Amino acid sequence: MQFGRGKPAPGAFFDSDFESVDTLLAVSLLHALQGKGECRVAIVTVSRNSLKVAGFVDMVERFYRGPAAVFAQVPPPGMITKGEAGTISPGLTEPFTKKKADGSPLFVNKVERVLDTGDPSTLIRNYLQAQYEKSSYFVLAGRATNLAAALAFKGVLDLVKERSSHLVIAGVDSFSSDPAAARKVLAEWPMPISFVPGSVGKSILFPASAVEKEFHANSPDHPVAAAYTAWQKMPYDAPTTAMAAALYAARPKEPFFKTETGTVTIGADGKVSFSASGSGKHTQVSIDPSQKDKALAAYVELATAKVVPPQRRGPPPAAAADPVKLPPKP
Repeated sequence: MQFGRGKPAPGAFFDSDFESVDTLLAVSLLHALQGKGECRVAIVTVSRNSLKVAGFVDMVERFYRGPAAVFAQVPPPGMITKGEAGTISPGLTEPFTKKKADGSPLFVNKVERVLDTGDPSTLIRNYLQAQYEKSSYFVLAGRATNLAAALAFKGVLDLVKERSSHLVIAGVDSFSSDPAAARKVLAEWPMPISFVPGSVGKSILFPASAVEKEFHANSPDHPVAAAYTAWQKMPYDAPTTAMAAALYAARPKEPFFKTETGTVTIGADGKVSFSASGSGKHTQVSIDPSQKDKALAAYVELATAKVVPPQRRGPPPAAAADPVKLPPKP
């Protein structure tokens, strides 16, 4: 255990439905920032009811924690237990079929039942309690179901206000999966909200060549690279909206980011719109067209970086006294 090293890097809370491959790239990016000492990946929560998705997310988290994950406590993947799972990409299942030379599984899924996951609201509350004042941030990449539920969970609203600094939403064209949740988060989230529209991700595509070269050069058996190649027929270049949101959350002063104040609204059909206004309470994020190459270079460098397992630290100032409560077995 390491003590006396000062205030730790900000904690990153990442919530997603993992319906697009760039959400996994964003997780890789956050872990690279963690390796540089710029953040700590606190928890990752899944906003759809799927053990397959939760299992892949859990495996990625264990991969990034390195060999110590066998002995050190690994937070369970947060997973909602209501609603339909929806379509599961082969990128989240096919990697588990890969074998090592000796025939053993290359990647192991340790999530077999609901009890292997954690209730997202409880995890958010407990891990927020482990943060210093204003020392964490949230990144939302997908439906807002989990964050909306957390706002109604006892103690979370005050903790968000006290322990976090901002929320960055990786925009989609529509929040049709749960528009009510998106409206609730936009209206009630107590800290500043920034929105990265889908057009930002479509304007800068993550190159398939980086998956085939940089990923494999730094980590030959990388689960995110395996997911990318199985997500759809290679080669293809993927949008980077979630990556932009994750990087902006950690490095809002990067010179290629531009911001505009205004108001984000969710229509009756779930479609997202933004109205610029100096008195608006939201911020829309874009990327300077003249610096797209620099932004892409940052994405590739971070997402494909060599894995650096996190260092263990001493207990936080106000760690949760109660254990993580898991949902009952259905």
